[in-house]
Amino acid sequence: MTRPWAMTRARAMTCARALAVAALVGLGTVATPAQVSGTVFEDRNGDGLRDAGEAALSGVTVRLFGRADGGSAVDAALTTAADGAFSFGPGHGCYLLGVADPPGWRRTAARFDLRAQGSPGYAPPAGLRRFGGGLQLLDNLRAGALRFTAMGDSIAYNWNSCFDTTSFYYSQQIRDRLACVAPAASVTLDQAAIKGDETENLLTDDPANLNNVFSVLRANPRPQLVTISIIGNDLLGVEPPANPTPQQLNAFAAELVDARANLQELVSSLVAGLPGADVELNTLYDNLAYACSTSANHREWLPIVASVLRDVAWGQARRVTNAEVHAEFARQDLNGGCTGFQNLICTGFLDGIHPRASGYRVIREKLWEALDGVNLGPKDGNGATSIAGADHGYLRRVVRLYPTRWETRGGASADAPEAAFREDDGGAGAAIRLGTGAEEFRVAGFPGWYDEVVPVKVVAGVRYRTTGAVTDDFYRIEASVNDQFRPPAGHAYAATSWNFYTPIVGTGGPNAPAEGPDYPALPVLVTPNVAEYRTVSALLTKNPTRAPGAPEYTDPPLTRADLASAQLRVAAAPVAGTPGDDFAVVLDAAWLDVYGWAKPRPPEIAAVAVERAGDGGLRVLFDALAGSEAYHVYAGSLAALPAYDHGSAPGRAWCDAPTTPAGPGRLAVTIAPADVPPYDAYVLVTGRVDGVESPAGLASSGAERDRSRNTCP
Repeated sequence: MTRPWAMTRARAMTCARALAVAALVGLGTVATPAQVSGTVFEDRNGDGLRDAGEAALSGVTVRLFGRADGGSAVDAALTTAADGAFSFGPGHGCYLLGVADPPGWRRTAARFDLRAQGSPGYAPPAGLRRFGGGLQLLDNLRAGALRFTAMGDSIAYNWNSCFDTTSFYYSQQIRDRLACVAPAASVTLDQAAIKGDETENLLTDDPANLNNVFSVLRANPRPQLVTISIIGNDLLGVEPPANPTPQQLNAFAAELVDARANLQELVSSLVAGLPGADVELNTLYDNLAYACSTSANHREWLPIVASVLRDVAWGQARRVTNAEVHAEFARQDLNGGCTGFQNLICTGFLDGIHPRASGYRVIREKLWEALDGVNLGPKDGNGATSIAGADHGYLRRVVRLYPTRWETRGGASADAPEAAFREDDGGAGAAIRLGTGAEEFRVAGFPGWYDEVVPVKVVAGVRYRTTGAVTDDFYRIEASVNDQFRPPAGHAYAATSWNFYTPIVGTGGPNAPAEGPDYPALPVLVTPNVAEYRTVSALLTKNPTRAPGAPEYTDPPLTRADLASAQLRVAAAPVAGTPGDDFAVVLDAAWLDVYGWAKPRPPEIAAVAVERAGDGGLRVLFDALAGSEAYHVYAGSLAALPAYDHGSAPGRAWCDAPTTPAGPGRLAVTIAPADVPPYDAYVLVTGRVDGVESPAGLASSGAERDRSRNTCP
């Protein structure tokens, strides 16, 4: 619901006066009802919606830039209030929002919630506003020039057999809206998309067109906005029928896995190669749900494909926005319930795939919102004079985890392998040499003892370069929540059992997948030779789950056990199979960035004392910890200090140890004579509150004693 103008205007004026950072240019003093408002908040579950208990983020800079219909320029900035709110009242016109990412936080994806057609306030083409945000778009427009490249397939081309739209209609509309935002800027559009193209086409070097990453990276001047609509044609010929055979399901899943690797290589190459550009990726709409009568098999897999697109966008080394198209078009949940706008698909002669003009208008609105575009008044797709709920959610990076173990397999070798465990070593790296077979280098042993951390999303990242010359045999970099990077032989894919690894660097490769080989010349790598360190990342995921009878999947967050078992690998990807290549992949560092939130840690257990019992056992006495659910006792060898060896052999651990009262506010744990360590020992006690273990002890410097030794669950 739109807030009353007087309330929001007053709040905006208060923020401007208190913070002295707002500058409204040429707006005059006459109040107007045209406003845009929203909230910046901590999105603890990463769904793009502010749920109960999710805190506001205050002090975040928000900018509004554009042009009012009367011709006045608008360039306003403020910082969010204590409740995370912001509000601008610029009048009718065309604008861009710009929200500055707080340090250590990552923007969550555009909201993904569903609404049935006909619901109050849910009107085409906008439906629910699903804001994303280009990181550099506003600054590029303010600088006076923007080159916009529209890549993809027939959807980006805006084709249908109803012939009720023109080619590149929605991209032209976005171009014109951007020109409206900044009339003095030069805004040009490359109409690059080609009907029928697949992800492989966008990864094949063809100087004759711009619909491939190689041509885009060579373009001069380089694009500053790249939009991509792709993946539908990859799956077009392999979608299983209503009652598929296992072979048909496996062929489809293998094609999806291949397309995901291609997308990751495509998008990450654009992110690395166009540091001054914003990249946007559409989700996939359901072309068969227009009559709400799809097969159960179709309903099972389509949300998986849309999630792949969201995940590829979210996991990049810097922000890539996604246009949330899937949720606005008609779609059916897993039980057949129908939401979204029906009748947006052209069902004319030889079609049934592409949007009608009305469908392309929906895509236009979703793309505009994904760029944080805001039109007020007649220029808005729904004629809205005010837009409330332009909310922006963020997830905090709670901790960056580094590996502690490495291994080589298949004959690979590595010089200085432990250099991949850290970033503060002046750029030293593990020099990995592969070959023409199944050679690989793995890192693992990511800490799993941060029990206060509640993971929501985990991004696997690497920084690497190459030495020597990579010519016709290549490499891939991948992550997995365990040591199983591929399904076992004979595995039967299902919608809840298809995801065995996360691609970071490298396409699916030529003639892939094996179930449907094609594109024999597809490169494994867009940039095989990397002279300077390059950072690449991807969202580490595992298979979705579905509760019995549930209408939607659940994407389970990674657990501490998943973090502890996760692995990253650099693996050989031979194509020619010849020994001519002489190169090394130099891995400066590998890591897992854990986004989510953290519970408070209990304080250290106080006043620990040990006394000998009459039977030769020990009594460990200590102050009770408020709210503790359990107590753990650890013993280690004094001879090992200053290192610590408690928790595992030769040290000892008594987890969930029984306690007895030992006086006011005191407890005791009794250790039987047979369990007393046969060496001079130190003893530590911890408590567990709300599932979080207290520190085993703090040094005089305040540093915690080796937390990795605290092995009790």
